[in-house]
Amino acid sequence: MMKNISLIKKIKLFREFKKIINLNKFELEQKFNIRIDMAKRLYTVVNVPQENIGEAYSLKKSDIDKISESYIKGYASDLGKFLDSKGLSEMYELYKIEKIEKYSYLIVFGYSFFKSNEYYNNIYYKIIPTLSVLTFIVYLLLRK
Repeated sequence: MMKNISLIKKIKLFREFKKIINLNKFELEQKFNIRIDMAKRLYTVVNVPQENIGEAYSLKKSDIDKISESYIKGYASDLGKFLDSKGLSEMYELYKIEKIEKYSYLIVFGYSFFKSNEYYNNIYYKIIPTLSVLTFIVYLLLRK
């Protein structure tokens, strides 16, 4: 729905997203064990409690994955409600869920209108070097 907005508006919304995330960084860390990287992605490793799984040797792998999936959905839902209450509704999305170990999952949330890590990679590895080279060339041309 809001995906068809201009790039400038997306960047302005991203600045607002960063501001709200930074203001709530301590609460996210304490309540959800969330870490925030340089690209303002929210990430954590969720360990599914043994109480939820029971005796793992009596369950199939698919059963363990279903139990884990429901636990992770509950965690993501709680985090989503928290972010919505801070005014970030429609500004975040779940980037990925990746199984790390048998009961551990990496969960990454980020800005929804573009991938913030790609945005920062473009700035750091394309725009800044290009501007640096152009500045150097202009300097060489204009010096006497």
